[in-house]
Amino acid sequence: MTLTIEQRDQLLSFLPTYPTKATGRPRADIKQVFHAIVWILESGARWQDLDKYRWGVSYQTCHRYFQEWVAKGVWQRAFASVAQEMEEEDRLKLTESFIDGSFVLAKKGGTKLATPTKAKAVG
Repeated sequence: MTLTIEQRDQLLSFLPTYPTKATGRPRADIKQVFHAIVWILESGARWQDLDKYRWGVSYQTCHRYFQEWVAKGVWQRAFASVAQEMEEEDRLKLTESFIDGSFVLAKKGGTKLATPTKAKAVG
């Protein structure tokens, strides 16, 4: 799913603000970092595939901010807000949605239910 411009603006409002640094290396532009991270999330690309010249920030910087925002719960709050809005507009049913799924074949074909061992059966 690709985010609309309105949804991106809504997500941007959840990002923390940072004071301007008086000394040292200037802080990266948070909007550029955000848009680069969203590109990674939408495309499924590896962090190393982020083009520094296209986005204006390195993948290391984006990954560092991404990890910080995950730890602070920024992404969870932001995407919950967008999802809630989409549900109110009948564009999403959270009770019927799947974000990701994995399907794994059973060992040795798995055509029958395995009989539990005695150790597992006791208790």
